[in-house]
Amino acid sequence: MNLEILYALIGILVVISGVTGFYLYKCGKTLRLCKSKIKTMTEEIHAARSLDETTGAFNYPFFVKTANVQIKLARRHRWPVTLMIVDVDQLEKINLRYSFKTGDNVLKHLAESIQSVLRSSDVLGRFGGSGIFILMPECDVDNIPSVFERIEEKVRKSPLMQGDKRIDYRRSAGAVTMYGMQIHLNQMMQLAEDALNAAKERKKELVIFDKEGVEIK
Repeated sequence: MNLEILYALIGILVVISGVTGFYLYKCGKTLRLCKSKIKTMTEEIHAARSLDETTGAFNYPFFVKTANVQIKLARRHRWPVTLMIVDVDQLEKINLRYSFKTGDNVLKHLAESIQSVLRSSDVLGRFGGSGIFILMPECDVDNIPSVFERIEEKVRKSPLMQGDKRIDYRRSAGAVTMYGMQIHLNQMMQLAEDALNAAKERKKELVIFDKEGVEIK
């Protein structure tokens, strides 16, 4: 084989190598882009399955699932756990006076206000049509009033605005605390709802029940 043929073959190999390298680079870039899109889509699907569309809080099934994880930890370590429900009073009147969209905005505003003052370990979920669940590990009855006050302060200082109009809304809350092996989520939900109903009936901002359903003064 003479040198001219050898150089020609080397040139062809160099070209092939360059084309192959460029092709592999493009394939790798495409693969990374596809993986990124798949990750984004997976996160969106997960959010759609776990989050309430109106408030951005966990929907009821995912709230229960996440809350039970926290409760298992609390039982193991004998931590207190508090469940609070913060509810928008007379949401239907807001819907009638303004619009259902305004009502949704009120719920979203409340959820975002609550989320901004919570710890990372606290769990936020949607309760019924007008309320928000808050599960708070390592929170006992002495801490509940200060948590509620932080929520109220946040809502007052950063009110809901629609254009140049301020949308005010009143809130009521019911809460219950349980300890260690005595913690049962279904019972806590019922007692917190009973406490909330008591707050509404007596026009109080906050009512706290113990595990027996007796109000803590």
